[in-house]
Amino acid sequence: MLRPNSDFKIAHVVKSEFLDGPDPSLPVLVQVQDYWNSVRGDRVGPRVREFRIERLPVEIIPAVAVIDIVGSPPDYYYRFFGSRMVEIAGQDLTGRRYYADGITGYGFVNAQLLPIMIERRAPIWTRVDWVSEKGRELTTISVRLPLSEDGETITGAVTANRFEKMGLNDI
Repeated sequence: MLRPNSDFKIAHVVKSEFLDGPDPSLPVLVQVQDYWNSVRGDRVGPRVREFRIERLPVEIIPAVAVIDIVGSPPDYYYRFFGSRMVEIAGQDLTGRRYYADGITGYGFVNAQLLPIMIERRAPIWTRVDWVSEKGRELTTISVRLPLSEDGETITGAVTANRFEKMGLNDI
């Protein structure tokens, strides 16, 4: 069992940017988006029960989160929070709501970016450079993909992430 690693809790964001689209240098993230596309068809996103996390490349599953968007104003319920996410965040968000449970630290990036994904009604690719509470400099490259129970309204999201030491290789 992984123990939360407090070295990774966010101290501050250095830089955040949107990427133009799928990054071919990160084929596993592209594979996640390709699978999402194959399941969604012509809808804004697939139903959560149609998106089968076990069909993703095994190496990315620990760095995936599946999120339900619930209530008004929206809150973010973490249906699944991969083990690598737990290690990086320093806490397991599975079964928790971002606002209702008063989550601090790591989840704030989704709270800022999911509304943009909803507004765009499309996947978004981002790169966020951040520094942990212990001074570790990290880069997270992510794709956020909409889920929809009715094919039109965005009711959730899948995020797949690659974590790197800022300017270095995968950690």
